[in-house]
Amino acid sequence: MFEFMIYILVNAFWLSLIGGTTLLFLMRLYAVVSYGMDIKKSLQILFIPCSIGFYLYIQELNLFTKIYRIMVIFFFVVTVFASLFLFYMHLELDFIYGIQGYTQTI
Repeated sequence: MFEFMIYILVNAFWLSLIGGTTLLFLMRLYAVVSYGMDIKKSLQILFIPCSIGFYLYIQELNLFTKIYRIMVIFFFVVTVFASLFLFYMHLELDFIYGIQGYTQTI
Protein backbone atom coordinates (compact mmCIF):
# COMPACT_ATOMS: atom_id res chain seq x y z
CA MET A 1 0.00 0.00 0.00
CA PHE A 2 2.86 2.37 0.82
CA GLU A 3 4.55 1.54 -2.47
CA PHE A 4 1.31 2.46 -4.25
CA MET A 5 1.32 5.86 -2.56
CA ILE A 6 4.91 6.47 -3.68
CA TYR A 7 3.91 5.38 -7.19
CA ILE A 8 1.05 7.93 -7.19
CA LEU A 9 3.36 10.69 -5.92
CA VAL A 10 6.02 9.96 -8.56
CA ASN A 11 3.43 10.00 -11.34
CA ALA A 12 1.95 13.22 -9.96
CA PHE A 13 5.42 14.75 -10.15
CA TRP A 14 5.86 13.83 -13.81
CA LEU A 15 2.30 14.82 -14.68
CA SER A 16 2.67 18.26 -13.12
CA LEU A 17 6.17 18.86 -14.48
CA ILE A 18 5.69 17.77 -18.08
CA GLY A 19 1.95 17.57 -18.62
CA GLY A 20 0.88 20.66 -16.73
CA THR A 21 3.52 22.96 -18.16
CA THR A 22 2.99 21.81 -21.73
CA LEU A 23 -0.80 21.70 -21.69
CA LEU A 24 -1.27 25.09 -20.04
CA PHE A 25 1.26 26.70 -22.39
CA LEU A 26 -0.53 25.22 -25.41
CA MET A 27 -3.86 26.47 -24.11
CA ARG A 28 -2.41 29.98 -23.68
CA LEU A 29 -0.96 29.77 -27.20
CA TYR A 30 -4.39 28.81 -28.56
CA ALA A 31 -5.95 31.74 -26.72
CA VAL A 32 -3.40 34.16 -28.16
CA VAL A 33 -3.99 32.89 -31.70
CA SER A 34 -7.77 32.77 -31.43
CA TYR A 35 -8.18 36.22 -29.82
CA GLY A 36 -5.71 37.89 -32.21
CA MET A 37 -3.88 40.14 -29.75
CA ASP A 38 -0.87 42.32 -30.48
CA ILE A 39 2.64 40.97 -29.96
CA LYS A 40 3.29 42.62 -26.57
CA LYS A 41 0.12 41.26 -24.98
CA SER A 42 0.69 37.89 -26.64
CA LEU A 43 4.17 37.54 -25.16
CA GLN A 44 2.91 38.59 -21.75
CA ILE A 45 0.11 36.02 -21.89
CA LEU A 46 2.52 33.29 -22.93
CA PHE A 47 5.48 33.93 -20.66
CA ILE A 48 4.36 35.65 -17.44
CA PRO A 49 4.38 32.93 -14.76
CA CYS A 50 1.31 31.63 -12.94
CA SER A 51 -1.03 32.60 -15.81
CA ILE A 52 -1.09 36.20 -14.64
CA GLY A 53 -0.96 37.48 -18.22
CA PHE A 54 -3.85 35.23 -19.19
CA TYR A 55 -6.04 36.47 -16.35
CA LEU A 56 -4.96 40.08 -16.93
CA TYR A 57 -5.82 40.33 -20.63
CA ILE A 58 -8.55 37.73 -21.18
CA GLN A 59 -11.55 38.84 -19.17
CA GLU A 60 -14.26 36.90 -21.01
CA LEU A 61 -15.98 34.01 -19.31
CA ASN A 62 -16.60 31.47 -22.03
CA LEU A 63 -16.16 27.70 -22.24
CA PHE A 64 -12.44 27.94 -23.04
CA THR A 65 -11.60 30.14 -20.04
CA LYS A 66 -13.64 27.90 -17.74
CA ILE A 67 -11.76 24.84 -18.99
CA TYR A 68 -8.47 26.71 -18.55
CA ARG A 69 -9.32 27.63 -14.96
CA ILE A 70 -10.34 24.04 -14.18
CA MET A 71 -7.05 22.80 -15.62
CA VAL A 72 -5.09 25.31 -13.52
CA ILE A 73 -6.83 24.08 -10.37
CA PHE A 74 -6.29 20.43 -11.36
CA PHE A 75 -2.57 20.93 -11.97
CA PHE A 76 -2.25 22.88 -8.72
CA VAL A 77 -3.64 19.91 -6.80
CA VAL A 78 -1.37 17.51 -8.71
CA THR A 79 1.61 19.76 -7.96
CA VAL A 80 0.78 19.68 -4.24
CA PHE A 81 0.87 15.87 -4.39
CA ALA A 82 4.16 16.05 -6.31
CA SER A 83 5.63 18.30 -3.63
CA LEU A 84 4.79 15.65 -1.04
CA PHE A 85 7.01 13.25 -2.98
CA LEU A 86 9.81 15.83 -3.07
CA PHE A 87 9.54 16.33 0.70
CA TYR A 88 9.62 12.56 1.14
CA MET A 89 12.82 12.31 -0.90
CA HIS A 90 14.49 15.36 0.65
CA LEU A 91 13.79 14.44 4.26
CA GLU A 92 14.70 10.79 3.58
CA LEU A 93 11.60 9.54 5.32
CA ASP A 94 11.72 5.79 5.14
CA PHE A 95 8.57 4.44 6.70
CA ILE A 96 8.81 1.04 5.03
CA TYR A 97 11.19 -0.32 7.66
CA GLY A 98 8.93 0.69 10.54
CA ILE A 99 5.82 -0.69 8.87
CA GLN A 100 7.28 -4.07 8.05
CA GLY A 101 9.00 -4.50 11.39
CA TYR A 102 12.47 -4.35 9.90
CA THR A 103 15.16 -3.14 12.29
CA GLN A 104 18.37 -1.85 10.90
CA THR A 105 21.53 -3.05 12.66
CA ILE A 106 24.73 -1.05 12.77
